[in-house]
Amino acid sequence: MFSFSKKIITICILLILILVSTFWIGRAHDVEQATYQAKRQVTQLNHYIDTELARFSAIPQLLTYNELMINFVSGEQQHYSVINNYLADIQQASGASDIFILNTQGAVTASSNWQADYTFLGSNFAFRPYFKRAFAGEKVAYFALGMRSKERGIYFSQAVYKDNKAIGVVVLKVNVSKFENDRELLNTSKGSHFYLQLADDVIAMSDIEGWRLNSFTELGIEARRDIKLRRAYLDHQPQYIKQLQFTSENIPHFKIDKALYVTSSMPLRYFNATMNLLVDVSKVNSAQVPRLFWAFIIYTLLIIIGYSLLTRFAGYKKLLYSRHSLELEVVERTQALEKVQTALVQSAKLATIGQLSAGINHEINQPLSAINTYLASAKRLLAKGNVTALNESLIVIEGLVERVHQIVGQLKHFSKPSDMQLRPYPLAGLVNNALMISSAQLKQDNVQVESPKFDETVVVWVDALKFEQVLVNLITNASQAMNGAIIRNLSFHLECFEERVKLSILDTGAGIEQHAFGNLFEPFYSTKSSNGLGLGLSISKQIIDSFNGCLSAHNRLEGGAEFIISLSSKESSNQANIEKTPTQENQND
Repeated sequence: MFSFSKKIITICILLILILVSTFWIGRAHDVEQATYQAKRQVTQLNHYIDTELARFSAIPQLLTYNELMINFVSGEQQHYSVINNYLADIQQASGASDIFILNTQGAVTASSNWQADYTFLGSNFAFRPYFKRAFAGEKVAYFALGMRSKERGIYFSQAVYKDNKAIGVVVLKVNVSKFENDRELLNTSKGSHFYLQLADDVIAMSDIEGWRLNSFTELGIEARRDIKLRRAYLDHQPQYIKQLQFTSENIPHFKIDKALYVTSSMPLRYFNATMNLLVDVSKVNSAQVPRLFWAFIIYTLLIIIGYSLLTRFAGYKKLLYSRHSLELEVVERTQALEKVQTALVQSAKLATIGQLSAGINHEINQPLSAINTYLASAKRLLAKGNVTALNESLIVIEGLVERVHQIVGQLKHFSKPSDMQLRPYPLAGLVNNALMISSAQLKQDNVQVESPKFDETVVVWVDALKFEQVLVNLITNASQAMNGAIIRNLSFHLECFEERVKLSILDTGAGIEQHAFGNLFEPFYSTKSSNGLGLGLSISKQIIDSFNGCLSAHNRLEGGAEFIISLSSKESSNQANIEKTPTQENQND
């Protein structure tokens, strides 16, 4: 009962952990998506408004270079109706609210709204910063409330010059409501809001009417005094809108009137203001309910399936338990059979050692024959008193004796694996050593050897002793295969690739019979009529494979056989931890 209750508690705790994880991961994903949406929309919104402001700011600049405008402002021509109609045409074509001209005292001398009831003609805007700054030589973009229309607008102004002297100012006004009303061009979604915040922290533009001309920052006394002196907002004083701004997981959040938003901001290029976009995430918590529901359903299904599988497994365990007594008897008999099998394996191993010892006999005779040859030569050199040549012969004899010791010493390691010691060796030296050991056999078979002329820089990654055994085996096999042939030539061919070396051993014998190719490298398969164990080529192939190489054979078109050894000339990844191989290989078929 206690165990069952413990399982229920564990399942419930795991369910709670999964639901909590699902909730927070889903919530983080939704907030991240809302942040991405805010960044994308504020970028699009900025691009749209910047493009429009750039278009409007270019109009005053073009007007200041107009000859008709320059002549009118300078007083040379007083065609008021022509100028007023000209400004009205530009205003209608561009979509601006108003375009008007100020003289040096700030009085309006021409206006696009000259026929309207709220015409600017006769007004004086000398107190406006856009007049003073433009007259001082600046290109101005300024936000303010219109004195007559009381509408929010951005004023673009630039001075008109004649003879490098400012003689008036051209002003263009754009109502910001133009940008607020077109939500399709603004590309904002239903769950998002935006506001344009000026340098003095007053909101100039927003899709929420209550935020306009107010501030999310508590303005100090000096800031309010400056606003009053500038009269940018006439007699209006911005009101503080209570809200809470904070950062969570490096994402800016904005909370106002119980609504929670993620925000993204970006400054405008052509106007000193910052565009802010808010995406509503107030319902992000409730949006996780479907995810929690599906997580609960999936978890419940997994528990049911797991319980069903465990029940079947428990039945299977009972069946196994019922068979335990029978298995004990089987184990006892198996152990007895294993003892017998071990004895048989040991007997087979001893028999194999005997076969290897018999098969390796003639490989030992090869260096012994070479020793006899060099001893005979040493006697003649001693009689002649040629000490230098005698010393060289003794050194060669010493090496051949050591070679015999190495070959014989490998027999005692046959029953256990040894570590393969792969090192880079010059291929030319290895081939020459093998030819030296096989020289007696080659001479006995009257074989002409084309001495290989390999570049000393060609190296192969091998175990030198084992590779020389392979070469001796292949060379002696080739020598014996040419018995009875008229032409008895043994040659070598070398091809080098990027990281591989291909060595070919070629003879002019009778070649390999077609039916032998399938079994050529199998153990105990021999093509010789007698004195062959059939282990040489099999063990040679195993050695070459352990070098990460390849040993193959085929018949030559011109007659004879070709044995090809492919080896690596660079250390490969699997050579760093080479597999163990038998330490004793018989080199004769």
